[in-house]
Amino acid sequence: MKKRLEQRTDRKEDKGDTPSRRPQRCSSSANVVQTDDSSKDAGKGVRLPHLDQAAPSNGMRRCSSQPPAVPGGPSELPPVKGGKPQGRPQSMGARKGAPGAHAKDDDGEKCGRQMFDKNTLRKNNKPLFSWAIRNYRDQLPKPDAAAGAVNEQEGGSSSSSAVKVYVRKRPIFEKEEVTNGDYDVLTVLPQLPVPTQAVLHNCLFQADLKTPFISHCSFRFDHIFDEGCNNEEVYRATASSLVQSALGGRISTMFMFGQTGSGKTHTMSSIEEMAARDLFKDADGAESWLLIQFIELCGNRCNDLLAPSVRDAKNKPVRPELRLREQGDGSYVADGAVELAPTTPEELVTVMRMAHARRATSATDANAVSSRSHAVCTLRLVQSEGQLMLVDCAGTERRKDSMYHSKERQQEGAEINASLHALKECIRFLTTQNKVPSHAFRASALTKVLAEAFVRGSEARLAVICTASPCASDTEHTVATLRTGAGLCSQGSEREDKQVLLDFIQAMKKPKVQHPKTWTPEQVRDWISEIRGGNFRFVLDSLPSNFTGQMLVRLTETRCVQLCGGNQKKGRLLFDLLHEEIQKT
Repeated sequence: MKKRLEQRTDRKEDKGDTPSRRPQRCSSSANVVQTDDSSKDAGKGVRLPHLDQAAPSNGMRRCSSQPPAVPGGPSELPPVKGGKPQGRPQSMGARKGAPGAHAKDDDGEKCGRQMFDKNTLRKNNKPLFSWAIRNYRDQLPKPDAAAGAVNEQEGGSSSSSAVKVYVRKRPIFEKEEVTNGDYDVLTVLPQLPVPTQAVLHNCLFQADLKTPFISHCSFRFDHIFDEGCNNEEVYRATASSLVQSALGGRISTMFMFGQTGSGKTHTMSSIEEMAARDLFKDADGAESWLLIQFIELCGNRCNDLLAPSVRDAKNKPVRPELRLREQGDGSYVADGAVELAPTTPEELVTVMRMAHARRATSATDANAVSSRSHAVCTLRLVQSEGQLMLVDCAGTERRKDSMYHSKERQQEGAEINASLHALKECIRFLTTQNKVPSHAFRASALTKVLAEAFVRGSEARLAVICTASPCASDTEHTVATLRTGAGLCSQGSEREDKQVLLDFIQAMKKPKVQHPKTWTPEQVRDWISEIRGGNFRFVLDSLPSNFTGQMLVRLTETRCVQLCGGNQKKGRLLFDLLHEEIQKT
């Protein structure tokens, strides 16, 4: 037994240069495997290849130090060229320099699809939309005198309406056309005796951003003034009758409503000057018979514009704030408001200008001095007990216009829109029911100040002038203004017609220039006869009758000189003219 064990040991020693076949263990501290080698390399170990963490582990054994494969993790990403895992596909951004593109472009990749807002599409496609609008206006029928007489008879029935709604279109300025790329999208239809219908051309694209179309929105009002009407015409048609009604002892109210920068304050200022002239036309000036009160409404705050300024807690000059108190008949009065008694129209205009200068204004994207408050000018006629109220409403704004404003400015915009909404509801009640319930005019400070006109509805006359901008970039504003005015008007209406512009796109495409090599012999002879006023007609004598365009484009400069009788100057000119014609294609 002992001898047998010694023989077995001798056989193992004879095979000492063969590594052990026992399983190898992996060490987490170093990829080294210790063996039982008795050779000269024993003790040095064998270094195994490093396990790649990002390699797939399909059926492979994992070392204890290797983290488990996470579904969807890097260990399961398919291998790609270069040894980097393939990332998730990224959406392609906007082209560099295009509207809406980020400041940093990844690799300047070309964009397969770009998104633009409405105004950018309108501006980029100005020639197409302008051409379509001009074509629409050229096809308008001329005003008919017979149809005008019918319209005058129809308008006579509604002349006694308590609410009149007018629209004034301001002209488009040169800066808007040249700098901003705007164009006129508001058309006043020519009608007799007065224009009563306007069409707003809403230039849009379908969802594919490839199919342009125009939505022609038609609105009807009591009277529409185009950009050619002056302030005198506007006053005579809108405010003159209100002044005479106030002189007769009734309550007359005029509102200016519209977008910021559409010309509300400009129109109201001219109306105030002309109204002052008519009010003092028959006055002898012996006694004070007219009192003026001028306040502004900032949200639910009422400030006096005729009183001297006071200092607030921060020692800043502010307008004194007034309280609105309800009277027994349901109307409201600004408690403690200053009333002045001008004796001449010049004094009255001076007081109005001073009050307008004290109004709260702020710069916006649409207007550098946008009115941020409602201005209410109340003229009380002592002898006749009549009253004339001129209200210059603050400019309406959409969220897009105020998104970069401060929190205070955004709150002002919300208060302005809320008060205008309350005013529209009161006018709707007065138009449909001839009576305004108390809860309607108690909704805002603006309607509280005007409550007397709503309470005495049978004796009150109201006029609304909606000022509209013709710019294509203000389309959404103008649509909202016209829809609001049409809702307040007794004969207001709205209609929409859609026109796809695919035919205009085909018509605007430039005709493809035919390459000279496709010319027939007749076209070749015509071209040579016409260039340079016919100075090369003598060349036709040297050309065969079947000289085609294929032969023409192969002419060399030397051959052109030969055709010109050896004249180097004319030959080179003919060669240059030929190649200029080729470059046009």
